[in-house]
Amino acid sequence: MNIIASKQDVQVGEEIVLLCKAGGEGTITWQKDEEDIDDEEKVSGIDESSSKLSIKKATMNDAGKYSCLCDFDSGHQDKIDIQLYIYEGPSFGSQKTYHEFLEGTNGMVPCLVTGKPEVDVHWLRGNQNIPSDEGERVRQLTDNTLRIEKVRREDAGLYECQAYIRGRTINQKLPVSVVVNAPPKVRLREEVKKVMAGSENNVSLLCLVDGLPKPNITWTM
Repeated sequence: MNIIASKQDVQVGEEIVLLCKAGGEGTITWQKDEEDIDDEEKVSGIDESSSKLSIKKATMNDAGKYSCLCDFDSGHQDKIDIQLYIYEGPSFGSQKTYHEFLEGTNGMVPCLVTGKPEVDVHWLRGNQNIPSDEGERVRQLTDNTLRIEKVRREDAGLYECQAYIRGRTINQKLPVSVVVNAPPKVRLREEVKKVMAGSENNVSLLCLVDGLPKPNITWTM
């Protein structure tokens, strides 16, 4: 016997179609979690050795173990099982994907995910997983928020929040951009310490400025 399924991971609202093929003629019945399925709208015989189970729009309640049983005309009985997983999401909604932080402050980047049955979240930067260990300057909190303690300039860049349906490979990814701003810092440096006053003398002052984004510089007297 054999059960043919288009997929084992089915999204809520999708159609489920299971085809059971027996190795000979007989009477075929279907069960879900050891309970007989008597709904004629779901079960239809194709011929003496095959039967189809179809569900138009899957719900979370349709998850479970499906069994095809055959009482062969020869008197032999056989059974085969398949496990179906129903999921919804993961979905990030319309949350922000761009965050700006001031250098030296603590940055918090939320990752709000919904999904069923359960969703696991992982933060990555590049191909590296961000840890959740206490004491790490950049870490994932228990509520899936990314915490960047005392933000540095090198923390700027692209991060990724990955959400997985627990125990399955179903996932969604949300790219998040982090921008770091630094307030301008100005130092004046004169090239000559003492200059005698006079119309023929030149005085040069060097203005050294640091900041992110690059500051605009103006001189006033």
